Amino acid sequence: MNNLNDTVLLAASIQGALLFLGLISKKANNRVSNVSVGIIVFVITGTILFSWGSATHYNNSEDAFPFWVLQSYWLLPPAFWLFLKVNTDPYFKLSRHHLFLFLPAGLEIGFQVLLKFYPFVQHWAFIVRSETWFFFVEVLPLVSTIVVFCAYFIKLLALKQQAREVPGAYSYFKRFFLVFGFLLLIPAVWIASTFYLIPFKIIETILVSLIFLLGYVAYFKPDFFEIPLLKPKPLTQGFSGFDDNVEILRLQKVFREDSIYLRSKLTVAELAEELGLPVKYVSYLISNYYGKNFNDFVNGFRVREVISKISDPKESHKTLFGMALDSGFNSKSGFNLVFKKHTGKTPSEFFRK
Repeated sequence: MNNLNDTVLLAASIQGALLFLGLISKKANNRVSNVSVGIIVFVITGTILFSWGSATHYNNSEDAFPFWVLQSYWLLPPAFWLFLKVNTDPYFKLSRHHLFLFLPAGLEIGFQVLLKFYPFVQHWAFIVRSETWFFFVEVLPLVSTIVVFCAYFIKLLALKQQAREVPGAYSYFKRFFLVFGFLLLIPAVWIASTFYLIPFKIIETILVSLIFLLGYVAYFKPDFFEIPLLKPKPLTQGFSGFDDNVEILRLQKVFREDSIYLRSKLTVAELAEELGLPVKYVSYLISNYYGKNFNDFVNGFRVREVISKISDPKESHKTLFGMALDSGFNSKSGFNLVFKKHTGKTPSEFFRK
């Protein structure tokens, strides 16, 4: 039975190593996502391999390669964070400063390598046997991982609320919550292991099952962890210095109260100057919030102005074209075309009813 158990542990370790290499070397649209999962697999594989080494006494043999010094649970919090970040933020860009997220793992691994290979630091070996060290390398990484999952669970709920009208939202969240739940198994097992909530043999079985399941997923569903990003319409498309809600109210005011559309040669540049905003930002506001281009947006107000004037007794002495000119139109043919586009009827057909 022990031989079978040892064989399964070794097979899972080999499977995990191959899966790790495959994930970090795979060229994909969302490579950060795959590398993050690869790091998670690396940690799980190291744990399984250590179990195999303990069971077969390999870890205590003189010629054993000390692979365990390359292990650190501090690899998990930044790996989970990067995976969740890159799959929820379509504008995220990986940069060099993100490497600092792995600094605690680097410090732990570096210290263990020094202890193993450099005798002059052996007098510091007592550190790794202290409760403080256990807290630093076992408890703190676990707490950090829980914080990451809690923060992103809250973010996912908020994102789901905001993205109801975005095409593909249901498919995205169904896929993401499936992956999220799958990854959540890892900190759950980690908690059970750290605080001895269940026998280690069960934990060992769960980890081995996870590795084989991940191998199955990687073979039959190679894009499982490459979640198509949901891209809701951004609030400010690069105009981070402006508040859309405030500027929309100002835009409405210059049209509804100041009637800026009455200027027959109004351009988007003039409107932008009136509002004190960049031209591109004004175009963005009109396109994103009204679904129209600038000309259609302005002409809509002009058409409503003409319809309003027709019903006003004070304007009865004017011709229809005269009212159109007063409403911001500057040609009869232009007025007729725009009017039909907005109402579905020519001016004569509309006012004949």
